[in-house]
Amino acid sequence: MSVYGHGTETAMRNPLDILGNRLLLERLTRDVRENSLSHAYIIDGKTGSGRHTLALHLAMALSCRQRPNRKPADSGQMGFFDDLPPEPLDPHAPFPCGVCEGCRKVLEGICPDIRIIGREGKATLGVDAVRRIREDIYLSPGDIDTKIYIIEDAETMTLQAQNALLLTLEEPPSYVLFLLLCDGADHLLETIRSRAPVLHTAPLTNEELRFCLSKHKRSLPAEELETVLLCADGCAGQALSLSDPKALRSLMKLRSLVDAFIEGCANRGSGGVSSAIQQFGSKRDEVMGILNLISLALRDLMLLKKSETAVLKYYTQRENALELSAVFTAKALLSLYQALEQAQEDLMRNANVRLTLTQACFSAGIM
Repeated sequence: MSVYGHGTETAMRNPLDILGNRLLLERLTRDVRENSLSHAYIIDGKTGSGRHTLALHLAMALSCRQRPNRKPADSGQMGFFDDLPPEPLDPHAPFPCGVCEGCRKVLEGICPDIRIIGREGKATLGVDAVRRIREDIYLSPGDIDTKIYIIEDAETMTLQAQNALLLTLEEPPSYVLFLLLCDGADHLLETIRSRAPVLHTAPLTNEELRFCLSKHKRSLPAEELETVLLCADGCAGQALSLSDPKALRSLMKLRSLVDAFIEGCANRGSGGVSSAIQQFGSKRDEVMGILNLISLALRDLMLLKKSETAVLKYYTQRENALELSAVFTAKALLSLYQALEQAQEDLMRNANVRLTLTQACFSAGIM
């Protein structure tokens, strides 16, 4: 458990220049203004979908000097609110303002009343982390009037950890706010979900993602840009990660292998499939990543057999995908899809990579 911290890029940016999730931002800001916040929220969404941004926004709103009905964390102690100017708040000022001492402390990661709880490199979030929260929770906040606990990857909490957290959620101190960030709220106990409203982050539009990339000076060729937008699936964080030059080179290489495999399947007997499989290499994790992309491509081609307007998850050029789809029968696509699904299961059981893929293609009638 540590004080909530942020990288330099996050700390330096305009905290109010937020893309997407506008309805959630408005709801949380309104709840702060009206002093009607729940004691806990579950913020559910994919990695890079704005979960941390929402948590940051809410923490700033609770720390901001423009906050209505603010009060010192402990009226018997000196706090940074004690030197507030006597004049009333400016009703037209932005909120949170992003420039006052309270907002700056949150942005700089030095607000002592904000805690972040993570897995610390482990596969799950265990009960010990929750026990530390329960030990800390009864220490009153010192800087602001709310103590905020941000639990990352909440969906990875063990059953024991969730049950321990449930005891705290049932009767928390009045000054505590829990923010559970997760990818899949259904992984949490129903009893936890019943005590914390679930806020679902919404995907950004491609136009919003383009603006985000432009703002971060990520200028990409047209084909690579369309690929990043498609793979980001509406998540700004994913778009920024994928547009990193090293990550983008790796992504485009993987897609070239997928395209070569699909083209080889379309041209049976040309040897293209065998050549593509050889290029996959023998690293199991990398091959599994390639097979996941092949499954997406096959899914697109199968859907296009039914509707030319189907939403595509792999192909960026619809006309090219339509032409490729026409080469296959629906039965052939389904057979290959199922064979590669079985190959993935076999690879997870440590089967030989090249032999498994070759057998899958034979069973699907591709080789």
